[in-house]
Amino acid sequence: MTTPRASKPNAIAHDVVSSFVCVFFFSVLVLQIGCSKTPTVAGRVIVDGKPIANARVRIKGTTTQIQSDADGRFSLQVAEASLPLTVTATAEGYFIGSCEYDKRSKSGDIELSRLPEHDNESYEWVNPIPDADSSDRCGNCHPEIFEQWNSGAHAQSLENVHFTDLYAGTNRQTETVRETSWSLVRDRPEGIGVCTSCHAPSAELDQLAIGDIRDVHGVAKQGVHCDFCHKVESVSTENIGITHGRFAMKLLRPEHGQLFFGPLDDVDRGEDVYAPDFSNSEYCAACHEGTLFGVHVYGTYSEWLESPARQSGKHCQDCHMKPDGAMTNIAPDFGGIERDPATLASHQLFPGGQAEMLSRALNVHVQVGQPNAAVPVTVTLTATNVGHRVPTGFVDRHLILIVEGIDAAGNPLPATEGPTLTGVAGSLANKNGKLFAKQLFGENGATPVPFWAEVFEQRDTRLYPEKPDESSFRFPPDSDQIRVRVIYRRFWESVEKEKGWADRSIIVYDQLHPVPR
Repeated sequence: MTTPRASKPNAIAHDVVSSFVCVFFFSVLVLQIGCSKTPTVAGRVIVDGKPIANARVRIKGTTTQIQSDADGRFSLQVAEASLPLTVTATAEGYFIGSCEYDKRSKSGDIELSRLPEHDNESYEWVNPIPDADSSDRCGNCHPEIFEQWNSGAHAQSLENVHFTDLYAGTNRQTETVRETSWSLVRDRPEGIGVCTSCHAPSAELDQLAIGDIRDVHGVAKQGVHCDFCHKVESVSTENIGITHGRFAMKLLRPEHGQLFFGPLDDVDRGEDVYAPDFSNSEYCAACHEGTLFGVHVYGTYSEWLESPARQSGKHCQDCHMKPDGAMTNIAPDFGGIERDPATLASHQLFPGGQAEMLSRALNVHVQVGQPNAAVPVTVTLTATNVGHRVPTGFVDRHLILIVEGIDAAGNPLPATEGPTLTGVAGSLANKNGKLFAKQLFGENGATPVPFWAEVFEQRDTRLYPEKPDESSFRFPPDSDQIRVRVIYRRFWESVEKEKGWADRSIIVYDQLHPVPR
């Protein structure tokens, strides 16, 4: 029995429909399975019921981040196992907000609160020192960060013995004032307030720029402390170097409750504000660039502006607040969450110590040639992986290169040709070598002189980043080895002795190089 011709199209149509239905239900099944594995949490970022566009929206404690659209909406795919979770949002001018999502509630709006419009000048600063009887102390909740800060220069900015002795003219050993000693108070009584805005920035307004820093009291004696830094809303670089410290900063202190600016955008306690400038060099500029009494005393920020580091997108914090890789929770036992350690800045300004950072920042290449009538020696110093000149910071810091020949019996041999250190090198004067410093010269060529003296000349021989500096010497042919040293000094040796300070020189490099035979 033959099948009628008309039935073939019906069979084909039936097969097509059946296939389509199968594909459709299979697709729905796949979609349902996919959705069950990757659910979506969604919502809007709003203020007073109005949407906020381009807000930073993040799954708290993760790297998953998007921006809200023009209607304030956001949608994030998440793993089922990750629920419940918190999504945070932040935008300029607002506290960080958040919303909780779970398996039954995967949508909800994030409401942001506006920051105060005006700074509260009567705000009482929070002391960073841990105290079990004072719940608001910074060190109570952030013990690891506190210890990092407490061991650094910011915590000692007001009471560092070198600073106080230069300021008051005192001698560390005798605790008396000597007429011959460097003293800002004696030499420039009209300008003694110039230090306060950087060294004690939370001091009372009537002390800033005009008061004696020795009269600073209260929490301001803690120097550059936690609460002050985290109340800085922005830093102006318009007149940087002339407008110093606190005077270049815009503070925002609350009338009620608390407010903290910081580099994390998902801290949702209701008192935290995301501040991207905390990761930028501009944040450091106010206190690390300064012309005082006509002398360019601090130039680290302007040096960074001209550096290869800046051109490659690196900032001060990339080296001096580099995550230590160990800290994973900034507030353990006080509501802090576990985080990727690479996202948490260290407050140890010299990771591994200053000596280690200097060694990493300085490349020393020594070439000793075959002896003939003399032994040729070339020493090349290069400041590497650094965003400023070496050394930088306070004007009296300097490096000294010393190159010596040594015969087979271990006796030193001076070079027959090559640069020689002058008297400013102190006990190293007349040795073969080179000085890398910003020297200030006073009347009749006197050097060193303090930056607040009448300075007639400035001579800068410090190392530029990534620019090799080469020095050549020739030593007697009976030289058996060449000793090369590089020493870092915080102050001129003559000033250290006058002040009774301990020698805190750092040996950056010290090696013997055999003469080839």
